[in-house]
Amino acid sequence: MKKILSLAILAASLVACNSTAKKSNTETKETTTIQTVSVDNLLAQAEELVEKNIKVKGHVTHTCKHSGKRCFLVGDNEQFTIRIEAGGKITGFNADLVGNTILVDGILKERRLSQEYIDQMEHDVQEKAKEDGTAETCATEMSNINDMRAWMKSNNKDHYSIYFVEGLSYEVVE
Repeated sequence: MKKILSLAILAASLVACNSTAKKSNTETKETTTIQTVSVDNLLAQAEELVEKNIKVKGHVTHTCKHSGKRCFLVGDNEQFTIRIEAGGKITGFNADLVGNTILVDGILKERRLSQEYIDQMEHDVQEKAKEDGTAETCATEMSNINDMRAWMKSNNKDHYSIYFVEGLSYEVVE
């Protein structure tokens, strides 16, 4: 599980700070009941919570410096991380939030990496290794790609899921 989460974090970091979240063409239906979930337990429940309004509490470890539109939360054991995208009433995340605990109200989203996308990632890593000889970094990336493939095979999936929260509002808590 630790390795799968690390893969999700790596894949999210590859696209998180340099891309924008794609908006769904369908409107999100808010439920009247908002489930509160810890960062530590979110992945175990993620499939059932996709497109649902949740509240998640965690410690801010990073805010994107360029846009301020993303932050990352960890739970108490710090092995699980979830990306929060600014939306709703959230215009951005200030760097001063790092180190604070926040409670985010938002919609859990899923980004699926297809087999074809992962194949392209592998091709890009191999090309990068040929061009600049960054073997150590490439070895780590290849290991992560192979782990994604292994997870897909062992879970009988045709995709690898990356979960994130489209934040609607947040508050700093103690």
